[in-house]
Amino acid sequence: MNKRFKIILLQLLTPIVAILFAIALSSVLIVAIGKNPIEVYQTMIEFSLGSADSVGEILFNATPLIFSGLAVALSFKMGLFNIGVEGQYFIGAFFAAFVGFTLSGIPAFIHLPLAILAAMLGGVLWAFVPIYLKVRRGVHEVISTIMLNYIAYSLIHYFIADLFMDRNQKVPEGLGSPLIRTPHFAETALMPKLHGFLSFFGIDLPNSVYLNWFFVIGLLLTVGMYYLLWHTPFGYEIRAVGSNPKASEAAGINPNKVYFKGFLLSGAIAGLIGLSHLLSFYGYMDLDFPKNFGFNGIAVALMGNNNPFGIVLAALLFGFLNRGAEGVQTFMGVPMETIVIMQGIIILSVVVAANILGRYIKRLEKKEA
Repeated sequence: MNKRFKIILLQLLTPIVAILFAIALSSVLIVAIGKNPIEVYQTMIEFSLGSADSVGEILFNATPLIFSGLAVALSFKMGLFNIGVEGQYFIGAFFAAFVGFTLSGIPAFIHLPLAILAAMLGGVLWAFVPIYLKVRRGVHEVISTIMLNYIAYSLIHYFIADLFMDRNQKVPEGLGSPLIRTPHFAETALMPKLHGFLSFFGIDLPNSVYLNWFFVIGLLLTVGMYYLLWHTPFGYEIRAVGSNPKASEAAGINPNKVYFKGFLLSGAIAGLIGLSHLLSFYGYMDLDFPKNFGFNGIAVALMGNNNPFGIVLAALLFGFLNRGAEGVQTFMGVPMETIVIMQGIIILSVVVAANILGRYIKRLEKKEA
């Protein structure tokens, strides 16, 4: 068998075998809580894939994870750990929100791109601090980005609760209190859903599904990132620095320049993570805006082996598990925590399997050299 073909085949089979192994381990857990694993998996699959609107929910749930996985993977490719994707996406979301509720009276083809660009700018600004400290002062990016995540949370809470809270909300007397949120965005800043486009293909989604064009943008960005990494000089520099910074420096590449540009690009992508929810589902930003998309992106990037297309598959798997969790929780009384543990087992299995495969491939290459 051709060596290259054998390596590709092994790389394709590894995540499949790892997932099957994780399913077997998870089955033990399911039996331990008194449930039948086959019934649980069957319910999960039927609930998740049994209708077009459920599949739409999976794609909607996967959208922010595609962006976060790509942002994390880009820094991994350089040999850096951008743990600050969480903070960068929060700041980016607020920048987009600010453009959404402060501007009005401009057409959608200007307003919406402005909101998207503002989100990317917010992510870049929040990524600038740790990479500047890394390149100029040698501060490890893990420490600085973790600290900046907490600062981002606090800063956004201050902005929403004190500076920009919508104090003109009208709540009927006796029906609770106003939300701590920004004003609603102008209609021109909202991202249209995919419903009209999909109806051309005979797929009719209910209005309760918020699948929107950010999913398509995520797929296009995936293709763009693959092209950047494997078909451009800058992509070559990123991979070279990530493999061996000293050797790449000896070959004439400036690692600090690559770190700087690559990290800011990672921050720009991170700024897009929350937009699918912000500009399609909520239409405002409040104190309960979803967290942890940035941290989940680390798991998605690891599962996807830092390959853009692998990241899309990993994000879809996470979307499927989250949707399936709702089904087994509702119809079979399986605790949500069981699904979270299952996700952890899958991630561990894939990472361990990838590590074993990597060593085997190196031995294979040495033997045939």
